[in-house]
Amino acid sequence: MNSKLLYVLGYCLLSCTAPKSAQPGQTRTTTTTTAPGEDATGVPDETLGGDTQADPETKPNTPATNTPAPAPALEAGNLNVQWYAGVANCAQNNQPPIQVHAYNKNLTILRQNKCTNFEAPFIHLIFGAQKALLIDSGATASAATFPIRTMVESLLVEHYGAAQRAQITLVVTHSHAHGDHRAADAQFNGQAGTVVVGTGQAAVSTFFGIADFPNSVVDYDLGGRVIKVIPIPGHEASHLAYFDAQTGILFTGDTLYPGRLYVQDWETYRASITRLRTFAEGKTISHVLGAHVEISKTPGQDFPQGATFQPDEHVQQLTKDGLILLDNELKKIGATPTRKVLDKFIITPL
Repeated sequence: MNSKLLYVLGYCLLSCTAPKSAQPGQTRTTTTTTAPGEDATGVPDETLGGDTQADPETKPNTPATNTPAPAPALEAGNLNVQWYAGVANCAQNNQPPIQVHAYNKNLTILRQNKCTNFEAPFIHLIFGAQKALLIDSGATASAATFPIRTMVESLLVEHYGAAQRAQITLVVTHSHAHGDHRAADAQFNGQAGTVVVGTGQAAVSTFFGIADFPNSVVDYDLGGRVIKVIPIPGHEASHLAYFDAQTGILFTGDTLYPGRLYVQDWETYRASITRLRTFAEGKTISHVLGAHVEISKTPGQDFPQGATFQPDEHVQQLTKDGLILLDNELKKIGATPTRKVLDKFIITPL
């Protein structure tokens, strides 16, 4: 070999065996403070299998296993509605006998005109894939004065289509047995594709399969839409609440609404409110919808019983906080029936 070739071979031998050093601009300095039992990533050694020498950037990004699953999204709707509040002189009434508001495409709220009956109850129509649920029928029997069945049938056809309506069962149920919530049942009795649930504890228990009234909460399936049926006697012996998980709405009839909460059986009512609060805990309640409005937007100011005109009335909806407040107030009052005026409702023993 000539001298030049020997020089090249010697240089390669030295460069291939010498330790490498970092080049300028490539030096990485880590100043992380390490807690006892953790490596420089801040992750406990046992999480990493004891391999404290590995490069932190090469460790797998293990997802947390205790993160709660997100709550199902509620089906949105709106309550941006100005309900008819009646007129001072019903001879001058030009409002229709029934006001209709679509909360969304799967829930419609109806309200009876105060000039057909001063109670002006709200009526709720819930659409499922196989059944529709009508909660209450209204305060007036006459179809000429109060054509609730005609209105409901038109809504069913609009929702399902004329051909499909024949495949759907309309279930007419009630919040409770008082006349202003069932007077128009006769308009639905005997009609095709319609079932009218009787009133009274025996009737509702048999229909919904409530084995232990009032302690059982049962499911009623409308076809892809399960309604929770919750016995809450006290205002009336067979009173029910209904919870629709699809919208998060709790329907409370005459047990809780913006107005005078008439209590027929004090101890039973107190127990029902506590059970209803317990049921609501941990659930997303978008609205609490009762069957009347009897109070003004002015806190604690109600309208006279029998009024056909309620200017500046409170909105229909309350919240879960209202239910909690009612339970707390009943606990404070105790066993002696006592009237209590609160901003959005008035506890009124009978």
